[in-house]
Amino acid sequence: MGVVLISFSSCFEVDNWDEPNCTWKGTVIDSYTNEPLLSSQNDWQIRIWERSWTGLEGGASNFQDLRIKQDGTYQNTKLFAGTYDMLPYNGPFWPMDTIKNLELKKTLEYNFTVIPYIQIVDFKADLVSQDAKYYVKMAFKVKAPLLEKDGKVLPRLYELRPFLSLTPYCGNGADSSIGVPQYNDYVRIRPADNWENSWDNLISNGPGDNTTPEYEFDLMEVKKGYTYYVRAGAAVDDTYRRHVYSPIVKIEVPNN
Repeated sequence: MGVVLISFSSCFEVDNWDEPNCTWKGTVIDSYTNEPLLSSQNDWQIRIWERSWTGLEGGASNFQDLRIKQDGTYQNTKLFAGTYDMLPYNGPFWPMDTIKNLELKKTLEYNFTVIPYIQIVDFKADLVSQDAKYYVKMAFKVKAPLLEKDGKVLPRLYELRPFLSLTPYCGNGADSSIGVPQYNDYVRIRPADNWENSWDNLISNGPGDNTTPEYEFDLMEVKKGYTYYVRAGAAVDDTYRRHVYSPIVKIEVPNN
């Protein structure tokens, strides 16, 4: 049996490739604020292709994804050196062209700017006491800075949603919301094909402002003695329906 096992082992080649040890990192910038784009953990990704890989003409056909963090940054420390193409995709912004021929050696820091479809502005989140219970109240407006870009019309508003979390990670990404079914009752706007959701009908202040009236979520009950992290999200009816977000507000609920 030992001889048989040795004979089989002789058929395997030694893996003598060095492990990937290059770092690619950067920040996604919001074109309107010039600040990092507010996001949620792994809510959308950057897709990359290694074009210098010699195993296939034209480089790798399979992609890898770099995940976006809540603070708008991204980082991967286990990539091979080479030449890459990248495409920020499935995010809440106007489509971008593929960025080509980025050289990754030991470390590459690459920041890029996106143009969000919409913005959440004038966001407010307050704790309300009523009938010996506590509730969170949110209010905000939605701004659509561009109703058209490169011949494409801004998709209709699809969804307004409250997010509540028991950790500082708050949003639509994995492990970033409480997931209590009752909070789904507060989702606003759907269905997106309703004519009332067209921007002509939603914008209240006429051309040049492009801001909706204030939206409010009904009072959302929260538990005494808990700390919540809350924010609002809004999505348009494009292919991916990803959210833009308000800042996160920390709300501490008293025990009594």
